[in-house]
Amino acid sequence: MIASAIVVLLVAAGATTAAPCGMKVDDWCVDNPADPCARHPNVAACKADKSCYGLPYRGESVVACRFDERGFGLNCPTVGCTSTPPRQRH
Repeated sequence: MIASAIVVLLVAAGATTAAPCGMKVDDWCVDNPADPCARHPNVAACKADKSCYGLPYRGESVVACRFDERGFGLNCPTVGCTSTPPRQRH
């Protein structure tokens, strides 16, 4: 009985450790479904809409990620589209 309880706890713990969206290079995240920019299915469509910005890749990278003024990755993937401008990076 104790062994089956431990198995259930381990399975439940594994189910909750999924990486948040944006940690994989092939993610396409929708942070807010009500955001009008979230309707864009890819980077090209997002970039074409001048009122939208890119969501930065959140995973690990061998080199520091660089982004343009609208938040689109220059040397790292862009993982979503948003109407919220990127924070200024110093």
